[in-house]
Amino acid sequence: MVDFCPECSNLLRKRTMNGEAYIVCRCGYTRKIEDNDEDLEKDALKKKKALEKNLIILSKEDKIPVNPIVDKYCPKCGHKKAEAWQEQTRSADESSTSFFRCLKCKHTWREY
Repeated sequence: MVDFCPECSNLLRKRTMNGEAYIVCRCGYTRKIEDNDEDLEKDALKKKKALEKNLIILSKEDKIPVNPIVDKYCPKCGHKKAEAWQEQTRSADESSTSFFRCLKCKHTWREY
């Protein structure tokens, strides 16, 4: 957990002094860290519940496309939809290369 100094709003850092753990700031603010096992267990349980609520599991087949989908005929299977993106594969003064990936068979091809 990240803590900030109540006096100057800087980030507090953990330091060990005389065998005890403290949170200190450059301005001189110091606070002793109290190890409370009950609070640590509550924090761990909160994190676990948050991860369970937001966890998304995808297989390779369920990949969410991030590139735009265009109307393009696949040269391999003839499907009409493909993902499209462009990359600069040659020098900067030449046009970029357009790549396409069929949504059905995953065949990838390029057009200059």
